[in-house]
Parts: sequence; C-alpha cells; structure tokens
Amino acid sequence: MNQTDINELYCIVPISNVASILREGILSHNEARRVHHRSIAEQGVQERRQNKKIPGTTKHLHDYANLYFDAHNPMLSVRRYINDSICVLRINSEVLSLDGVIVTDQNASRDC
Repeated sequence: MNQTDINELYCIVPISNVASILREGILSHNEARRVHHRSIAEQGVQERRQNKKIPGTTKHLHDYANLYFDAHNPMLSVRRYINDSICVLRINSEVLSLDGVIVTDQNASRDC
C-alpha cells in the first residue's frame, strides 16, 4: 500500500463522545479510561485485543487508538442497529506520518 493513495482514515464513535474527542483527541482504549465516554466496542473483540502485543514494541493493542481505512467495515455493520447514535469521523491521512503509528494489513485483533 502506498501512503499517498490514502486520502483519509475513519474513526467510528458514539455521537455522545464527539465533545470529548474534540477536547482530548482520539484516545486508545487504555487512555479512554480516564475520561467519561460511551463504548460501542464488542466485548469479545476487546477481550482478544487486551493482551495482544505489538511485535517489536513493549506495547499492547489497547495502547493504540484504532482508525480504519474503510468506514464501511464489519464494526459499522455490526452496530447498524444504533446508526442513529453513532458517527464516522474522517481523519486526515497525515496522521500516518506521526511517530509511533502502527499499521496492520488485517484486523489487528484477528488471530493470524
């Protein structure tokens, strides 16, 4: 994948979290514990993510904020029943140039 081919990334969140995101930014699962927020995460997926280490680092997947290349993804489909209370934030692809960014070629919580 060529980074210049990526125009934007996406973050799927409850509308009620937008004010917090504007104040605090998009937080990792672990960082979000310090602010009041509503989670729409699927518990089974979060259980798989919680102990997944990022190769070459001392960090876990929950230490990173999740963004998507495609807003029309399985998570959005699973949450279709709450479409009226969630939103998709468009994120400038320049975030891929920030130090410490990790990109996966598949769903990061998936067992390889």
